[in-house]
Amino acid sequence: MIHIEAKNPSYLEKRIDYFILPVYRNQTLHTQEWSELDATFHQQLSQMLQTGEISDQKGKVTILHTLGQLTATRLVFLGMGEMAELDFISARDAFAKAVQQLKTEASEKSLAILLTEQTNLGPERLTQAVGEAFLLGTYAYEGYRAIPKHKPSFQTVEIVVHEEQEAKAETGLQLAQAFSTGTNLARTLVNEPGNYLPPHELANRAIEVAKRYGMSYELLAKDKLEELNMGGVLSVAQGSAELPYVVVIKYQGKEQWEDVIGLIGKGVTFDTGGISIKPVAGMEEMKTDMGGSAAMIGAMEAIGRLQPAVNIMMVIGCVENMPSGTAYKPGDVITTMSGKTVEIITTDAEGRLVLADCITYAKQQGVSCLVDCATLTGGIVVALGHVATGLMTNNQQLANEMLQAAQYCGERLWQLPTFPEYRELNKSHVADLKNSGGRYGHAIIAGVFLQEFAEETPWVHVDIAGTASQSKTTPLGPIGATGAMVRSIAQFLLQRAN
Repeated sequence: MIHIEAKNPSYLEKRIDYFILPVYRNQTLHTQEWSELDATFHQQLSQMLQTGEISDQKGKVTILHTLGQLTATRLVFLGMGEMAELDFISARDAFAKAVQQLKTEASEKSLAILLTEQTNLGPERLTQAVGEAFLLGTYAYEGYRAIPKHKPSFQTVEIVVHEEQEAKAETGLQLAQAFSTGTNLARTLVNEPGNYLPPHELANRAIEVAKRYGMSYELLAKDKLEELNMGGVLSVAQGSAELPYVVVIKYQGKEQWEDVIGLIGKGVTFDTGGISIKPVAGMEEMKTDMGGSAAMIGAMEAIGRLQPAVNIMMVIGCVENMPSGTAYKPGDVITTMSGKTVEIITTDAEGRLVLADCITYAKQQGVSCLVDCATLTGGIVVALGHVATGLMTNNQQLANEMLQAAQYCGERLWQLPTFPEYRELNKSHVADLKNSGGRYGHAIIAGVFLQEFAEETPWVHVDIAGTASQSKTTPLGPIGATGAMVRSIAQFLLQRAN
């Protein structure tokens, strides 16, 4: 949908429906492009800018009909504020606001965006910001309506740059397309109803990504899980008629299979809470409890597109947590793949049991570090609301890399402590561990439970329970799944490439 085009002498003669021009405070008037455009309108545009009829306020959109003075039907002036204050997030959000305003009235129309001004972001980052604004901002989940609700957004989007900026702009657009495609894939997976995305279908969707990019994969079915003694995965799944699966995908970007990064995702396709059943109000949202695995699948989609020199093993546990006569119960003691035993305090603390086995499997396969992602706890929502994802670690250098990646991508990520006192709360009187250490500090207690299985392997845990979905439309997307942490995890992997 989006492509880069070098500016040429006849760029004002482009036959398009909407021509978008960023307007920077006290800067735009002095550019060659503005002078050329202003001359076409006998300096009326400059006057409108000075009187405020064309706004330079950040995110403010002014649309003018060209009345035949240009081959473009309409000019769209997008306020960007002070150029000195421009950063990736503000640029992306400004263009995303324009996308939201234009995508309904400009449905199936052609657009061009002029990105020739020199900014402190540079052409690569600015183009990435614009690309993400369009690709994330136009996402829509159609679902299963008898009559489709959503209209196509834009027919074509061209980004016009100076010829010497073209290569860097192409790189920025390539990143935007990879990150956004991965994010939107994760969004769709999380938005899917539980009956359309049971464990076997989530596994299939992951394998589709592997096949698309020539990655190797293995599907571990119930008999193999029993052979591996994956008691965490099997216990959670035993109350459901849906069989459990663990999906292993390997991406080899280096000549030798070494320095492998382990990506671990929680894939609980529906979580009733099991015997410790959840309240009815809001339970429909538990179809999103596979958001961690969706994030990892989305990150692998991005990696498949970018092909960096890095080795990755993704391990996701796909299960459904249901109450039945065969379900595991509070008070049970289970044995995980690691050999550690766990006393079940609540069957609604199931995700950490699935992740524990997946972490152990990845460790036994020789990964050098671990990143796990999960909609793990309501406690993280209490702590951080719906603004930030929580991070925990046993290795500060690894945490710093992930924090840096999230900052680069404009995703809010906040580190929580893993003091030894928290680990004491997970000790059991009848087993090595218990799966719930109490209400206070719940998000941290769940994180350090996973730390028991990571042991000395460098490990980062990200809890996206508060950020995996949103209850209102934002410039970057509609109500529903957000694809949280896909871009940050993909960027973390790119940073490790060599």
